[in-house]
Amino acid sequence: MEAFTIISSCVSILILVATVYYIAHAPVNAVRIGRRLNNEQQKDNAKRNLFLTLFAYRGSPIHYDFVNSLNKIDIVFHDTPTVLTAWHNYYNSLQLKEQANAQDNWRLLRIELLSQMATVLDYPQIKQVDMAKHYFPEGHESQEFDDFLLKKRGIDYLKSGAELHALLIEQIEAKQKEGETEPQVK
Repeated sequence: MEAFTIISSCVSILILVATVYYIAHAPVNAVRIGRRLNNEQQKDNAKRNLFLTLFAYRGSPIHYDFVNSLNKIDIVFHDTPTVLTAWHNYYNSLQLKEQANAQDNWRLLRIELLSQMATVLDYPQIKQVDMAKHYFPEGHESQEFDDFLLKKRGIDYLKSGAELHALLIEQIEAKQKEGETEPQVK
């Protein structure tokens, strides 16, 4: 009976020590688990936001937000090999400017990249056919073209002004060499 009492007391003390240990460490473990879950949630949100930005601008691949998002893929999807492979295929293709059907190839590779992201983010209902479609109003296209023309004409104007400036300086310098002190602009 005495041996039973000693064993029972030892077991009770071990249970008491384990209880105290787990009670003391429970808040620390809870915080650690909470931080890990928060980090995982932030990573998931970053992936979803990146995907949504790329999806929204899929029809405007030279838009700043689209390009900026592409440059984040290696970090945001660092743990997703299928997305990284699709991104690297797209990136490598972008470096081949003289390839046949470049625009079509790039469009297909963009769709593949978005498809891989959609799969990872559990958006199975989004099909590649849907990814190939995008809405871009004719008014936006006209506005972009007008903005392009305005910038091009502005650059042409500045270049012609620079050429005129160089011509005037040339005339002034030539007249100064001839001995005239005041150049006359014609």
